[in-house]
Amino acid sequence: MATRRYFIRNKLESWLVAAIVVMSLLQLAVLGFASQHLLASVIEEKTGQQALAIARSLASRPDIIHAVEAESVPEPLQRELALLQHGYGASYVVIGNESKIRLFHPVTDRVGQPMQGGDSQAALEGNYYISSSTGSMGPSIRGKAPVINASGDVIGLVSVGFLEKSVSLAIEEQTWLILGVIFVILALAVIAARWIGNRVRSRLFGLQPDEIGRLYAEQEAIFNTVRTGIIAMTLDGKIQRMNQRARVLLFAENEHGGTINNILPQHAEFLLKNTDKHIRGFELFANQQWLVLSRVPLQVQGQMAGLMLTMRPADEVEHLSQQLARVEAFAELLRVQTHDYSNKLNTLAALLQMGNVEKALELISNESQEVQTQVHSLVGRVQTPVLAALLFGKYHKAQEGNVALDISPDTQLSVINDKHLLECLVSIFGNLIDNAIEASQRASSHRPAKVSVSLEEMGNNIVFDVEDSGDGIPAAEYERIFAPSFSSKSDARHGVGMYLVKTHLEGCNGSIEIGESESGGARFSVYIPRTEVSK
Repeated sequence: MATRRYFIRNKLESWLVAAIVVMSLLQLAVLGFASQHLLASVIEEKTGQQALAIARSLASRPDIIHAVEAESVPEPLQRELALLQHGYGASYVVIGNESKIRLFHPVTDRVGQPMQGGDSQAALEGNYYISSSTGSMGPSIRGKAPVINASGDVIGLVSVGFLEKSVSLAIEEQTWLILGVIFVILALAVIAARWIGNRVRSRLFGLQPDEIGRLYAEQEAIFNTVRTGIIAMTLDGKIQRMNQRARVLLFAENEHGGTINNILPQHAEFLLKNTDKHIRGFELFANQQWLVLSRVPLQVQGQMAGLMLTMRPADEVEHLSQQLARVEAFAELLRVQTHDYSNKLNTLAALLQMGNVEKALELISNESQEVQTQVHSLVGRVQTPVLAALLFGKYHKAQEGNVALDISPDTQLSVINDKHLLECLVSIFGNLIDNAIEASQRASSHRPAKVSVSLEEMGNNIVFDVEDSGDGIPAAEYERIFAPSFSSKSDARHGVGMYLVKTHLEGCNGSIEIGESESGGARFSVYIPRTEVSK
């Protein structure tokens, strides 16, 4: 039962080991059979060649030629032939005359008897050859050579043989060696199969094939049914996977093997920068629509393996998010005003304690009149409440940072009903004014920190100017400031403001010009047509 549980728990490894062992056995069996057959052929061929070489050598000896002519082999020559037979390892050496009568044989009783096997005639015809036949000593491999006298006549033959049983013993010895090699190879195959099985199991996190198949099916179902577009890609931007929702949002075919440059060419550089950092809720304009995109690094076993992009249209959820951001902006505005009013209330309390009622009333009147004048002025000239509130909020933010924000008295803008155009304007104006305030605060010169803003309509265009008293922007960096990785600030949160401005301008077919302001800083002039933005 324990063995059964182990087999089930390690099914992949067990099947892998079994498959490799079976395949190795089949291959080794075929290899062993072929090797044994080839070995037998080689040994038989080598034995025949050896027998023929001995026969040729003996047949050419003068003393043997003389003995055949005399049809008598002297005793010293017989002893020498017995020693040579033993030295060569041959089973027998036989000398016969032209009538195939034995003149010498290892078995003395067989001398004078006819040679057996029926394979001697060709030698008497002057041929040298190898044959296999059965003689008086049994089946053997023979080498036969004719004995030729000084006149060139064939007067007899020499036959040297190796019994097949001795050849079989030689083949059997080599066969055992082959089997030993096969056993070693099989043992190595089992060890390798176990190692491969362990490696595969660790790479698959211990999952079995059926579990992997089920997980893959579940992943495919989830991957292609979620309402979020998902793209998995390598660190250099090569797309590995893309679900159906992403293909619909980006109007892309199956981009497996393609790159992010193919589907998001304008944003590829930004998306492949600083790949170890997260990007959440980044809004961009692509394929004639607004998308909210997030980027998350993919890690496998603690190693950076790629990037995952998720995206969805800027629908009601995004609108709610933007409304929440505006609420936060208003909350910040209230905080600034609370701080300001707290100082004024302290002054007012001091005046009352000193009994200077007239000055206290004058302070209250002036403060109320200033705020009302600002509100009425902005609401009267900028008839879109969201933009008026944006300018009013930036005004107080600048005041808190000791920056004078001057809103041109010529500012004039009628109601904007297109919500997509309004979203563009809020993002563009907000980023440009924030950058101008920060540039004025960081200025290396000692001139007063100041930002000037004007907003008006010229024909069918909205014209927006922002000027600051900062250090300005060198002409060589006019294009670079719109790169996603460019920032003049050290804070890691910065570096995408101007990129967002560029993205929103592309979304509303607007343009921007950069120059030098009258106060020595930078001037940004934005031109946006009052036409419906692509959705």
